[in-house]
Amino acid sequence: MKPDQFTGMLSVYRPPLVYELAGRKFTLVFDDGYDRTLVFKDRRTITFGPEGNEKDYPYECLKIGEKCYFVSFEDPEARPRAGIVLVLDLVQDLVTMALAYIGTNPKLPGLPSDEYIFGAIQREDGTVSNIRHGYTTDLFATAVDWNYGHFDIAHVYATEHYYRVSFSARGLARAYRGRPDLRQGNAGESRKPAQSDVYEDYCTVIRIRDRIYLVGLLETVKARRSGHGNSILVLMNLDEMHDVGRSFGSNAEGGTGNNTLGAFGVFHDASEVLAKPSTLYTR
Repeated sequence: MKPDQFTGMLSVYRPPLVYELAGRKFTLVFDDGYDRTLVFKDRRTITFGPEGNEKDYPYECLKIGEKCYFVSFEDPEARPRAGIVLVLDLVQDLVTMALAYIGTNPKLPGLPSDEYIFGAIQREDGTVSNIRHGYTTDLFATAVDWNYGHFDIAHVYATEHYYRVSFSARGLARAYRGRPDLRQGNAGESRKPAQSDVYEDYCTVIRIRDRIYLVGLLETVKARRSGHGNSILVLMNLDEMHDVGRSFGSNAEGGTGNNTLGAFGVFHDASEVLAKPSTLYTR
C-alpha cells in the first residue's frame, strides 16, 4: 500500500494526492482581520498560522479543476477538535477556509458544527484582490446522485440552508443487496422504501468559480439521535461531475476520523423529495 493511498468506504473514487504545491509559500489575507502564512514544506507537511505563530501539520491535498486545490489537515492540539480545509483558487488568487468542530456542545459532544472565512491570496507584487468566494443559491432545487464506489446517495440542495437525502433506484438496489432486513420489519412485513423518509439537515453552498462549488453538509440530526455525526465538505466540479472532499467527525463505534474522499455524480430527479414538507425545521 502506497503511503498516499487511503482505504475506506468513501475513498474508491478519491484521486491521488497532489504534491505540486510542495516548496511554495503563500500569504493568505482573511476577512477576519488575521493574515496567515501557508508553506508547503514538502509532500507531507505544511506550516500554517499567523506570522510568528505558525505550526507544522501533516496534510492531504487534492485538486479539482484548473489550479483549484483542497488542502485538508487537523490541529491535533485543538480542544474541541478542529478540522481545517483551505480551498486555494490560484486562478482568481482567492482562498476560503472551512473550519469544522466536534465537541463544542457540552450536552452533545458528538454534534458537528462549521464556520467559513473568506479571503484572498497576496500576489507577488503585494496586491490583494477585492473579490471573494461567496454563498450562492445556484444549486437550489437541484440534486446530484453521488457514487462513492461502494454505495450511492443523492444530495438534494433543497433550500438556502438545508439539504435532503434521496436514493435513486440504483442506490436502493445496492443498499438492499444482501440486506433483506432493510426490506422487512421484525415480523416480515414490508417496510416503506428509503425514499419515503426525508432526512433534512444543515447545508452551506459556496461558489468558488463557474461550475465549481464548495458544499458543506452537517449530520446534526444523526448526531442528536445517535450521539455521533460528521461534517462532510466537498469541492465539486459540475462540468466533470466529480468531487473531492473530506469527512470529519465520529462514528457509533467511538472512532474519530478526518478522511479525504471522492465521488462521481449524475444529476438526479428529486422533485418528489423536494415536494414534501419540511419535517424538522420551521423556516
